[in-house]
Amino acid sequence: MKKIRKILATLLAAVIFIMPQGAALVNAAETPGQTASRYIRAIINKIAEDYRFDADKGAMYEAVLDYVMNMDPTLLEGSIKAVTDTLDPHSDYFTQEELEQFVNVVEKAYVGIGVTIERVPEGIKIVEVNPEGGAFDAGMQIGDVIFQVEGQGIVGLELDEASALIQGDEGTMVNLKVHRGDADVELSVQRRRVLAETVGYTVEDNGIGYIYISKFALSTPESVEKALADIEGQGIKKLIIDVRDNPGGDLSSVIDILSLFVPKDTVLTKIEYNDERFSTELKSNAKFKKAPDRKMVVLVNENSASAAELFAGAMQNLGLAKVVGLTTYGKGSMQEFMRLINPPGFQLGDIKLSVAEFTKPDGSKINGLGIEPDVRVKNAYEPYDASGLTPMTINDRYSVGAKAEDVRAIEERLTVLGYYTGNVDDTFDSFTASATEKFQSDLGLYAYGVMDYTTQNALNNEIDKVEVEIDRQFDAACELLLKE
Repeated sequence: MKKIRKILATLLAAVIFIMPQGAALVNAAETPGQTASRYIRAIINKIAEDYRFDADKGAMYEAVLDYVMNMDPTLLEGSIKAVTDTLDPHSDYFTQEELEQFVNVVEKAYVGIGVTIERVPEGIKIVEVNPEGGAFDAGMQIGDVIFQVEGQGIVGLELDEASALIQGDEGTMVNLKVHRGDADVELSVQRRRVLAETVGYTVEDNGIGYIYISKFALSTPESVEKALADIEGQGIKKLIIDVRDNPGGDLSSVIDILSLFVPKDTVLTKIEYNDERFSTELKSNAKFKKAPDRKMVVLVNENSASAAELFAGAMQNLGLAKVVGLTTYGKGSMQEFMRLINPPGFQLGDIKLSVAEFTKPDGSKINGLGIEPDVRVKNAYEPYDASGLTPMTINDRYSVGAKAEDVRAIEERLTVLGYYTGNVDDTFDSFTASATEKFQSDLGLYAYGVMDYTTQNALNNEIDKVEVEIDRQFDAACELLLKE
């Protein structure tokens, strides 16, 4: 019996010895859940290593998952999110609310009254009215100044605060009061889902057409086509297409835009799936068979991604444009939404999953590499020239009601720094005080809206730090196009 007890003790010691080394140690930086997860992983790994018979690690993890889900089913949505977090940065789980927001971003849409606004001392000034918005139908005009929303005064509110009051559920009405010249007008405006503009264009003095695309939304192809028609209607054949800081967007959108430049049936990109049976080539749907006579440059930078890279890569690869700027982001993957069926009692969203890669027309990769520009140019920065600002003497303190030339100097500097959007004058009013308080808060000063000596000195110091970007990339593009 003593011998048996000795053998048993030896066996038990061995059991204790083979427990996962360090598994029971507590890491002070971990939450209890992280410690438990690390512990169970260590146990499963050790069992798989030392178990005499076949050990299925997958079955063990499934058993843990079944146990946890049975104990607390509410962990389901968080667990799905945790799974997608192990994938590439462009795969993710979206709740229903996040999915709606994502779709709005892709379509560049929002629910509002359809106006572009700026803050002025009297309220919120209308600087643009979208013909598709409720404001247009209600008779709102450029220059109107909103000063009440549903009876609530908005004078002094920040733009985002005023916008939040004006926006609301699609189809609902909002009652506004506006200053129009010397009269006050009441308007009842319907909130609608409105597409925001993603394209801007100009004709430069040097005879070059310039088109900026901020995102490839569903409405973007039509806007680009209109811009192109207007520019070329003026006899201009030299064109800069700017996709700098463009994060990408809808695949069909970029294909339609490329089809404005690339002859019919030309391969624009190749889409590669895990299953080669689904891999395909996307071709131009243009009506013309020969590229129009144009000289073009595409501007890119390190923030040009996804569809923007597809666009730049295709234009470069097909010899239709030179690419100028910096190496692009390198996102050559395509995502699709995996629709999730809701189990009883759940309201799940969807999984956005990277399912394919897209390439340049010749099949060369974009993902992880980006688009290399033909002409590499980095923008420069230079100190802001403050010589045109009113001198600030810093010989007094200013609060609401004060009038002095120094107040003008203060408002000019707050405007440069983005804190003040009102009329620059010699009067320190509530708008100046609000801008001063925000400035003080951001710099960690005592925030009370009074422009004291300390705040004035800090204001001058911040102006000294301001830098102005010199767009050398644009200049290089123009130089390239103007060469004979």
